[in-house]
Amino acid sequence: MAGAGMKAIKTRIASVNSTKQITNAMHLVASSKLRKAKKAAEDSSEYFNTLYETIVDISINTKGVRSEFLVSKELKKRCHIVIAGDRGLAGGYNSNAFKEAEKYMGRVEDCVIPIGKKACDYFAKRNIEIIDKIDLVEEYSYEDVKRIADEVMKRFIDGEISEVLLTYTQFISALTQEAKTIKLLPLVFDEPLQYGGERYREEQEEQDPNIYISEEILKERQEQRRKEQEEAQELANRIKERSKNSRSRVKYLPSPQAVLEFLIPTYVSGTINGGIVESYASEQGARRTAMESATDNANDMIQKLELSYNRVRQGAITQEITEISAGVEALK
Repeated sequence: MAGAGMKAIKTRIASVNSTKQITNAMHLVASSKLRKAKKAAEDSSEYFNTLYETIVDISINTKGVRSEFLVSKELKKRCHIVIAGDRGLAGGYNSNAFKEAEKYMGRVEDCVIPIGKKACDYFAKRNIEIIDKIDLVEEYSYEDVKRIADEVMKRFIDGEISEVLLTYTQFISALTQEAKTIKLLPLVFDEPLQYGGERYREEQEEQDPNIYISEEILKERQEQRRKEQEEAQELANRIKERSKNSRSRVKYLPSPQAVLEFLIPTYVSGTINGGIVESYASEQGARRTAMESATDNANDMIQKLELSYNRVRQGAITQEITEISAGVEALK
């Protein structure tokens, strides 16, 4: 029996060791990719932040500017651009992006443009119209981004879609990433996003006297909504403050209208590209953290298994000595 137990433990140790080699290799690969992705995210962030601030400044502070992209439309159909990874084993990276996107789905008709293999697979299994896609984040080109930007702008102008949302994962640090959704079109920055069908159903349930909802769940929902309202107010305050600081300090030539018309296509494609760059860096950071944790857990498991193996082995040796001694005594 002891021999069978020792063999099972040795097999288990070999299996965990094999898994550890894989997770350690993936950790090293993710670390290498993260260094390049982090630099790309840092290099692009300043450019896109400046572009965003210019768009906000022109749209809010400049009088006489006319553009269909500056006008809110009645919300009838939403287009969701959702960026996820090409593969798994990255902790909650992919699932967090999908949860964030789904917060705004289901209230009106939805269509989606998935970016990344996991996003393409996820939405292919759901009853949502896919109008375009980018299969791989790691191998995309700017021409792919430009194609998507032109498609959503055309559909927005033609009235086929009323709003375009971009869901991506913001790279805060190698250990911290946050799934976010921003409004890409129209260029109206002081209106909070309207939530989707899940929030609508929650509100309907709370108003229905025949449905019981526990106090704990109600408190959680209220706290979440309070946090969202504070974030929306903080965003509105930042926009107002930025508009005060920038008002009448910048003169746009040949005219604000011409500058805006030139910048809008660049802004839409640039923001999508910036979201992909940040999401890719976030994916590598999440995968590195997940694989490092898996490797540490494997080391801990191997130590415990080796301890168990030594105990079983010592027990087997003790048993053999006891049996030998009993046999010798029986021969006397």
